[in-house]
Amino acid sequence: MATEDKYVCSLPDSVLKKAMSELNEDPNTRLLEIKTLRQRLEKYPGLNGRTDPKFLLRFLRARKFDQELSFKLVLNYYTTRRDDKEVFSDLRPFCVRHVFESGYTTPLGVRDKQSAAIILEKPGKWDYGRFSELDLIKADCITIHKVIEDEITQVNGITLLIDYKGFTLSHLAHTSPSFARRLCRLWQDVFPARLRAVHIVNEPATYGNIFALFKPFLKQKLLDRIFFHGPRHEELLDHIDEQNLPEAYGGKLTDVSDTTWCDVILQYDKQFEEDAKFGLLDMTVSSALDADSESLGGVAQSSLVGTFKKLSVD
Repeated sequence: MATEDKYVCSLPDSVLKKAMSELNEDPNTRLLEIKTLRQRLEKYPGLNGRTDPKFLLRFLRARKFDQELSFKLVLNYYTTRRDDKEVFSDLRPFCVRHVFESGYTTPLGVRDKQSAAIILEKPGKWDYGRFSELDLIKADCITIHKVIEDEITQVNGITLLIDYKGFTLSHLAHTSPSFARRLCRLWQDVFPARLRAVHIVNEPATYGNIFALFKPFLKQKLLDRIFFHGPRHEELLDHIDEQNLPEAYGGKLTDVSDTTWCDVILQYDKQFEEDAKFGLLDMTVSSALDADSESLGGVAQSSLVGTFKKLSVD
């Protein structure tokens, strides 16, 4: 576990005031809150996680400095990384370079009227013949991980602008309920991020079938933050200033290239490799070992943590 590091807040005064009023952040007790969360995590069996202030603050802010909820979110984060190996094993930008090159996900580098960072997603760019839906989730995880490093975004949150142009029945046929379940759980229970709004545009006539995959896994809080605009792009101006809305949707922001984010995120491959060194060990004992302990006179192997004693059997 990392020792306590010094922390210098980078929030502008206006954002700090928002953090104090909306997230219960107190500059006078901030380091104490970090220390309290760190100490709880250090005592958790098998957890070798990051405990530096910048990392822990993401979780505290995402849960409004509620210690219990923040602690649970960190555990959810590391438990999911351990258990969902299909997504999190070797999670590095270069491993899903093809997704980033397609333009599937792109942080726009601007904010909406709530000051939330806008991420543009284009499900119609998914080439299901080349890569699976798991690769889409990996690209999302990498993108969110990088975007929420920004302290202002930790406070103001994230807005998703999802453009379904080009999404066909064939795309729908390749979209599984498990994909929807995974993505909804990551956003609601795993990512230390505040999802402020989801704006959906250019959805096809069959979108009811698409949304039906996701709706069972969405909590009411998030359902209330989803807006359907169809081709009515002018409605986006109620939520996003004209200068921050891409030209493709009636704004004045120069449309970004599909490869813009790819060129940026590939520079951080080493960072994700280093981050993968942290994690949660599987401390459970297999049923086979339990059975062996019975045959060996009831040796209590379930109490062993991390190592196993060698037993001499006559």
